[in-house]
Amino acid sequence: MNQSNAAATSDSHSSKHAIFSFFSGAGFLDLGFETSGFEVVFANEINKEFVSGYVHSRKTMGLPLPSLGIACDSIDHHLTPAASKKMAADIARVRKAGQTVGFIGGPPYPDFSVGGILW
Repeated sequence: MNQSNAAATSDSHSSKHAIFSFFSGAGFLDLGFETSGFEVVFANEINKEFVSGYVHSRKTMGLPLPSLGIACDSIDHHLTPAASKKMAADIARVRKAGQTVGFIGGPPYPDFSVGGILW
């Protein structure tokens, strides 16, 4: 499932630094980066309830959705040949627009980690 929002890009929210966010949760780490001048262009979260919260909170705060979309997929999905090719094309498009590219990942939630193992 991929929720795309091509209309989300606007000059008021563009930055020289584009972020691809993984393990995004409800988007709080993304929000921290955005308030520091970064632009989150893509987000991925496996839990559909968290994706719904991400979308709802951004709408409530009047923030655009990531311009390259929000994926509700396992991180493994992005390692498949087709998804890797799309990600590479998205990264090239962002670089061509003059932005640097960064990747962030939310911290693990111990209650949801594999086997409940605490690190």
